[in-house]
Amino acid sequence: MINPIQKIIDTPIRNKLILMFVAVIVPVFCAGVYLIINMNNILQSSVVNEAFSEVETIQQRLKDTIYTTSAAAEKIYYDETINALINNDFTSTQEYRDFYNHNDPVSKYEQAYSQVVDISFYIDIDDFIYNSDFRSISPEIRESYWFTDAMSSRVPRWQVIQNPIDKNVYLSYARQVFTSKGKSAGVMVVYTSPEWIENLMSDQIFNIIFTVQNGMVFYSNMEEYSLGNVFTSPDFDFQLGNSETKKLGMESPLTDKGYTVATYFDYENTGNLFQIYLVKPYTIINEKTSNLTTVYIWYVSLCFILSILITILFTSFFTRRIQLLRDEMHKVAMGDFNLNAELKGDDEINELYTDLKLMVDSMQKLINEAYEAKIQSEAFKLNQKEAEFKTLASQINPHFLYNTLETIRMKAYCNNDKETATLVKKLGKFMRRCLEVKDSMVPLESELEFTKSYLELQSARFGDRVSYSIYCEVDVNYIVLPLIIQPIVENAFVHGIESSKSNGVIKIKIYYKGNNVIIDVIDNGQGIPDDKMSELRWKLQVNDTSSGKSIGLTNVNKRIKMYHGEEYGLSISSELGKGTRMTLTLPRNVDDTDVIKKNLIEKNVRR
Repeated sequence: MINPIQKIIDTPIRNKLILMFVAVIVPVFCAGVYLIINMNNILQSSVVNEAFSEVETIQQRLKDTIYTTSAAAEKIYYDETINALINNDFTSTQEYRDFYNHNDPVSKYEQAYSQVVDISFYIDIDDFIYNSDFRSISPEIRESYWFTDAMSSRVPRWQVIQNPIDKNVYLSYARQVFTSKGKSAGVMVVYTSPEWIENLMSDQIFNIIFTVQNGMVFYSNMEEYSLGNVFTSPDFDFQLGNSETKKLGMESPLTDKGYTVATYFDYENTGNLFQIYLVKPYTIINEKTSNLTTVYIWYVSLCFILSILITILFTSFFTRRIQLLRDEMHKVAMGDFNLNAELKGDDEINELYTDLKLMVDSMQKLINEAYEAKIQSEAFKLNQKEAEFKTLASQINPHFLYNTLETIRMKAYCNNDKETATLVKKLGKFMRRCLEVKDSMVPLESELEFTKSYLELQSARFGDRVSYSIYCEVDVNYIVLPLIIQPIVENAFVHGIESSKSNGVIKIKIYYKGNNVIIDVIDNGQGIPDDKMSELRWKLQVNDTSSGKSIGLTNVNKRIKMYHGEEYGLSISSELGKGTRMTLTLPRNVDDTDVIKKNLIEKNVRR
């Protein structure tokens, strides 16, 4: 059975490209035809369904809002304190005032219900003391439509009423109030908050009008249909007890503004008719067309992307093998002759890879022969150098040197030259320490004694021109690398004190600083010029020991960093004409793990 993937791999590149173009063009063409045929049907159906669904949702929200406000108004209507005020027959003005001072029955409801803006009682009772909540019925109010409508019914009436205080128009709950004897006392009006109604439309992007009773507008987001005006549609009939949702005809003043649907309902069969007009602007319809066009573009783009992916799928077999061949050739160029990859197929790439393996095998054979010859040559040279070194080393006998220095010291002592004898003795101790230094760590006390011997020899050399001091607050058993302080002190003598005309002072301070041990070597020499300081800091940074200058400093810095880490080492600060400070920073705690690490580092360095 022929493997189809293998068949594609073996296909010539030209045929592969033709196949890629076909894979791109066919899906795009089919997608374009399909979308053009179905675009109009999808748009019409979507607009109609959304409009009817949205108006039904808004109707239910409006019902919930009216129900919530009605419940609050009912609680106010039956409030015992308010009814007591309306029914009590006070005999004097003072009794009314005492009642008002001890009772504020209206304000607590205005504060308790956010959907209520104001509550007013328009009453007509003899000798009644009125205030901002309980108002007398003026002739203008008595003749108003909403007052007449409320007084003609015992059930609540929803009307659009202007508040005489702020002159704003509100959707209001109006209900006739009675005395305990069944006599009409006036009308209670609860003004509904416009913000409470606007919250219904916070997430909507279409135009809408709310009307009540005879078409009085109590909400509109269309400027030409303002609150308090009357809006009616000639082709929409209102019938009590019914609820209907339909599309408005061509005679509606809203149909020229967009796709319009309307609905109405009789709230709890109380004769309170609410109408809702929803207008889907043609801009939204056009936007949907634009959106559908965008979808079409995305679909076409998706087809292109899919085509590209298919193209990548086909070409990946080709490019992967080219990449593999290139990587293997790069390995050979870098000196790695281990070709472990396998190329499948029977085309030119496989032939190139086969030839590459044959060439590498031939090169490997030639290199192995040359390498073995070079190893033999280097081994011969190494043996010769080792022999020369042993011959040279055998000529140096440390014991002969110590004995000779001791003979000179005794000769000077016998000749009463005690100063020379002392110096020779110190020199012998100093040289013995130099020759006996090993790779192992030493106590701080031993390193300080060695440095002190060097200072004493230099003091004998310079006489009164040089003085020194050593201050140490660190435990003398603290473990340090050997020969890290003396090279710093020697540098201070050579570069700072010798060329100075004034008396030289060298101070060694060893102290704790946080988690570190600090060793400061301070001299009052001539200082270091800026150009030499830059060169010296650069050498310390890169650990340059290629030249003989400052090799002791770079050696100390390099050994500390190799042993303890890059955050430790030597730093230098100097001021021309005033002296130099060299600071060694070491870790406060040194344990056996550091020693093991040091040994591993030194083994790698030797290799």
